[in-house]
Amino acid sequence: MFKIKNLSVHIGKRSILNDVSLEAKPKEITGLIGKSGSGKSTLFRLALGLLPKSEGYEWTGELEWNGAMLGKQHCPKIQPVFQDPFGSFSPYNTIGELLLEPLKVQKHLFLNQRVMNGERTRIESFCDRFELPTSLLSKTKRELSGGQLQRFAILRALLMNPEYLLLDEPVTALDVLVQKKIAEELKEINQKDSLGMLIVSHDLGFLSYMCDQIFVLEEGSITEFGNPKQLLKHPQSKLLQELVFARNHSFGGVTSSSESSN
Repeated sequence: MFKIKNLSVHIGKRSILNDVSLEAKPKEITGLIGKSGSGKSTLFRLALGLLPKSEGYEWTGELEWNGAMLGKQHCPKIQPVFQDPFGSFSPYNTIGELLLEPLKVQKHLFLNQRVMNGERTRIESFCDRFELPTSLLSKTKRELSGGQLQRFAILRALLMNPEYLLLDEPVTALDVLVQKKIAEELKEINQKDSLGMLIVSHDLGFLSYMCDQIFVLEEGSITEFGNPKQLLKHPQSKLLQELVFARNHSFGGVTSSSESSN
């Protein structure tokens, strides 16, 4: 169980999160929706241990994964996938080399030949699963598309055998066809591997397609939560009412690719 209890975050006199609480079941996909500046990414960074007090952040409350406290340092059982696929990889190594980096850190920078061969086999099997040609492993990020890089970012997270994934706007920077493909791949990972996820996004269509439950974050506070179909049918919060209205009155009635595939 991924739990947040009475979490408040501020920097100086500015409050970012106010008494936030939520529970996400370990094998389900949970969504957190909010506008830019609502505190979504702050919560994401804190859960990963990436919100240092040296930058002026102060926080109270609790974050935990299956009883292990989060926030002070990174928990390897929880792996992230970030919004910008181009910022997720170094330009100085091949993709194949970069996919091995987290394992090298985990094994204190030394991998014997047996382990290396085993990991390369795993990587190739994931490439086949994600329809990524293994020839891409010898290329640098400059030679790959955003969609290919985001698939490799997800692949890299899975190589660490995580118990849970945290995804921050995982399809926002991609075109709609690639969004749809990656959404389907994430759903398949969840269903086949029983791997739970918390997805932070401002895309209502994407989250309504992906999630078992959605939490609405407005101005640093959770204002409602529940099953996506119920929320969309009877939105209570101002933000969700605005998003549903915007979706229903979009240009020509167009919905997002993830929504239209539902």
